[in-house]
Amino acid sequence: MLQANLPELVCPAGSLRALKLAIDAGADAVYMGLRNATNARNFAGLNFDDEQLQEGLAYAHARGRKVLMALN
Repeated sequence: MLQANLPELVCPAGSLRALKLAIDAGADAVYMGLRNATNARNFAGLNFDDEQLQEGLAYAHARGRKVLMALN
């Protein structure tokens, strides 16, 4: 029997607060960027440092959700 691929709700997470809100609101996955040379869009108050990355990953994964990384 073939299984249909269901669409996923993927939300942006520019901050740890946004990540938690998206996950709590039902997002299947979030995408995020880092505050380092991998991100051309380094704006004040946005993106994740190493500590926030670890906390965000733990929060999402504990709830069975995916975290996608945007590199540009």
